[in-house]
Amino acid sequence: MMSRNSNTGFVPRVIFPEILKWLPEKEIIVISGARQTGKTTLLHKLQEQLPGRDVIYVNFERPSQLENFILSPLDFVSLHLSESGITYFLFDEFQHVPNAGKILKLLYDEFAGRAKFVITGSSSLAIREIAGFLVGRAVFFNLYPFSFGEYLLAKQETLHRLWEEKRAIWDAFLSDKTRFQVEEQADWVFRGEMERRFEEYLIYGGYPAVVLSRPELKTKRLDALVDTYVEKDVVQFLRAGYALEFKQLARLLALQLGNLVNFSSLQNDANLSYREVRRFVGLLETTFVIKLLKPYAANPTSEIKKSPKVYFVDAGLRNSLVADFRPLMMRPDRGGVVENGVFLQLLLQFKEESLRFWRKKLGAEVDFLLVSPRQQLFPIEVKYQLMKRPAISPSFASFLKTYHPRRGVVLNRNLFAISRFVETDVLFLPVFFV
Repeated sequence: MMSRNSNTGFVPRVIFPEILKWLPEKEIIVISGARQTGKTTLLHKLQEQLPGRDVIYVNFERPSQLENFILSPLDFVSLHLSESGITYFLFDEFQHVPNAGKILKLLYDEFAGRAKFVITGSSSLAIREIAGFLVGRAVFFNLYPFSFGEYLLAKQETLHRLWEEKRAIWDAFLSDKTRFQVEEQADWVFRGEMERRFEEYLIYGGYPAVVLSRPELKTKRLDALVDTYVEKDVVQFLRAGYALEFKQLARLLALQLGNLVNFSSLQNDANLSYREVRRFVGLLETTFVIKLLKPYAANPTSEIKKSPKVYFVDAGLRNSLVADFRPLMMRPDRGGVVENGVFLQLLLQFKEESLRFWRKKLGAEVDFLLVSPRQQLFPIEVKYQLMKRPAISPSFASFLKTYHPRRGVVLNRNLFAISRFVETDVLFLPVFFV
């Protein structure tokens, strides 16, 4: 069980124990993620795990440190090497280093056994380029904004303990045990408080600085985050011009949240060429702002097979783009907002390539599919409504009749239950516990 470090205010991240396992190993540790997701905090926390060791921290967003390093990376590392033992180099925002992958490979090969490198980066494109040079030499981690579990840990530890207890149902069901039982209940202790926290998470998102801010500062911090992102990351990639058009395109995508991306509509509304739209959408993915969810199509003649759905990696940033922080039940887009929250929890748990959605051309749809390497399907439907008893929508029933999965889930506001539909065990689970 995780608990918050009350002395430092550090909220343990889900990936932190996994990163720690790789500290004694020779491979380079690469941590990628959007701005202000906590990469620098994570590096400093790693530094605390190395008492008595020689640790060099470098932030490559500082021009002087970048300049000193790129003049001669080999000399820079040699100068800081310990005479005995391993020296740990923590390189923050390494994407600013020209030829980053080539330089890392050189450093790894030159200082094997004497230096351990941990790097962070805010661009998935830069990380992919680095990965091409580091085959067999690196392990990769993505750091996203807080999951809902991490959010609860930061805000209300007692509620987090209840969350851990109830979430064990989700973990057990996913493990595909032969026999599975759930005590049916439509109301339970602290449901109202859990719902309040979840909806707060869906409105303001999981960026650590926003989560830990006073309420009156949350929207201002999110607006500043959008501006900083455009001024630093976007201008760097676009080099000149298009900043306003790019921000408009981001707003238009935010309005399409949870829906199929209509590139022709984006082209017309943003007054951009089709090529520019595709380039800008790619940039939003590259810098960890959006994710495009691909469709699953075993039957291409009757199912959507090309158009992706769009989700944002952080709900607060998305709501800042559309300037809407109203309570969830007052919003016409609440269905997409809840779906977006579920998508992020799934993204934190499963490989991106295993996440899909299903939609027939006539409109039947399943919000999310987990697809195993053996093409076993696990459908997930999101219905953010109160339920008195198990009920399955026509779309979900259509999928179950077509594909006969062993198990599926209907996420709702309150109901714990399990029901059998033809050949499928369907778990009804409050959406908070994914």
